[in-house]
Amino acid sequence: MQEHLCNDYLDITIDSLGAELVSIKLKNGTDILWPGKEGVWNAHAPLLFPWAGRIKNGYFTHRGKTHEGNIHGFISKAEHRCIAESADALSFEASSSSDTLKLFPYDFRLVQTFKLENTKLTHTVEVTNTGAETMFFGLGFHPGFICPFAQEKTAADNNNAAGKAKNAADYELVFDTAQSPDLIDLTKNGLPSGKKSSFMHNKSSIGLSDDLFRGSTICLCGLNAESITLREKPSRQSEDTFQTETRVEDGMPEPPSPQSSSPVLKAVEVGIKDIPYLLLWSAATEKLEFICIEPWYSLPDFESAESEWETKQNLLRLEAGKTFTARLPLTFHIE
Repeated sequence: MQEHLCNDYLDITIDSLGAELVSIKLKNGTDILWPGKEGVWNAHAPLLFPWAGRIKNGYFTHRGKTHEGNIHGFISKAEHRCIAESADALSFEASSSSDTLKLFPYDFRLVQTFKLENTKLTHTVEVTNTGAETMFFGLGFHPGFICPFAQEKTAADNNNAAGKAKNAADYELVFDTAQSPDLIDLTKNGLPSGKKSSFMHNKSSIGLSDDLFRGSTICLCGLNAESITLREKPSRQSEDTFQTETRVEDGMPEPPSPQSSSPVLKAVEVGIKDIPYLLLWSAATEKLEFICIEPWYSLPDFESAESEWETKQNLLRLEAGKTFTARLPLTFHIE
């Protein structure tokens, strides 16, 4: 079942299967979120829980029992129940069951809330340990955005350069401040090898290209940025204008007039404050079609990991009765 949120700027669709965002559209119908494509990547913005990434050898053990572990956990394939709805927010719930305990040996309650405010959408996840022992788990966000941006073509576009098709090299990812992150080395199986190297030094932008990913993942740590923004590379004048518009007092850009019949997406800003890892990924296609900007709270299994679950590195720990809250703010800069 699908539920919807809309306002003067955006139309949002969430599927109860996984409580997954499956559509974000401008009011003129222009898609922002990757719509999914069979044979490329047939998802949109799955939540990764109770682990993010792969588990070594596809299984783990816990107190003498073996549990199979497919990539990114199972919550994105679990049916959720809508437990609260209002004009600007929807909340969905999933809980542990006899079926989930075969996959993950802990009791939990998970609530996902989507709140729409002007051109900002906030995805909040609350994980509660409903069992009697400490729970070890992983968590990550995995939204994919169309890139190059899908734009409504006007008659005027046919007669000027604005109508030319954009490509990956016209876009960049920009942190809100200069960064010097480390690149976490991943094996061919997608597991951290334990090695790290410098990715860039005191820079704020990452230029995109058709061959930047080719199916591989960029896994970064050591960031202290509050956001990363996907945008078309601007001219000097338009860059100054963009920076001014995004530094308003409440941290949100001034939204466009709701009366605009032809809104244009200028940038997608993803909040990453206090999230320790950032992964960037796209499918191995000839031309870049989308990019996933993935803030993660945990890492995949290490190549050197033992099978026992509670000995694994970088998992989150949650005491009995406690709740862990994660937030993913998405701000869409529209003209």
